[in-house]
Amino acid sequence: MLPYASYLRVYEPLAALGAGAQAAMRRDVAADVPATLVIEQATVLQRAMCSSGPHLDVDQAGTYVIRVSGLSFYCPADMPLRSWLSLTSLLDSLGGSNVALLFPAESLAVVDDTFLAWRRAHPEAVPHVRQVTWGIPRTWFTLVAPEERDPYDAGGFESLRYRTKIRDARRRVVSALGVLEKVLDEADLREEMQDLAGWLQAFDPAGWLELDYAGIARCFTAGLDDDHSALDIHRALGALRRGDWATAGAAYRTFEARWRIINAYERVN
Repeated sequence: MLPYASYLRVYEPLAALGAGAQAAMRRDVAADVPATLVIEQATVLQRAMCSSGPHLDVDQAGTYVIRVSGLSFYCPADMPLRSWLSLTSLLDSLGGSNVALLFPAESLAVVDDTFLAWRRAHPEAVPHVRQVTWGIPRTWFTLVAPEERDPYDAGGFESLRYRTKIRDARRRVVSALGVLEKVLDEADLREEMQDLAGWLQAFDPAGWLELDYAGIARCFTAGLDDDHSALDIHRALGALRRGDWATAGAAYRTFEARWRIINAYERVN
């Protein structure tokens, strides 16, 4: 498992997925989260080492599966769509002249054609997985509750996850957004929260949401026992709701100090 990514995943009942996806899910009923993540990250690493240029093809990473109270919930890895979204974000951040240095024009043209064809066949598709590197966005912790904190064996090391019902995550993000809109003049943060709220609306409310530290847990060299990031964020939000700026500031500074260390690994040579 590579050490630098964390994930936000949505799991839905089988009946909420399309016919094609349902067939694929049934082939993956024996999958589990750590095993599927190893396959996904190996696929990503192979693509990064490949010299043939960017391309999209069938989803090789498989399906994430969780079981709750005897019921199974499924999260397609959605690698083609996620790959395209990541590439377009990279291209936007690089600018035209830098893009030309990294990708031949004909290679990008092939990606455009391939993705457009895929998008026409899947016009309503929304990725079930979001990921970031070298950290976890503060907004993700608004979706989960501190008591949902769950350490687990990620295959050779301890990691951490939170699992919550989609309907609860929707309620929490709307509540947090309401607080922030009243007390903070930070447009980027509100936009990020609105984006999360809109994303969650695309999925079955009977599903589950998982915030997975995955490999980023390895960056906590002293272990995860002292990491209670969801508690820090909820304390800050509760204090803001009461108008207690001192408590809100202290809680957020604790959160920020912890993750500043993790974020710094991105710049380590």
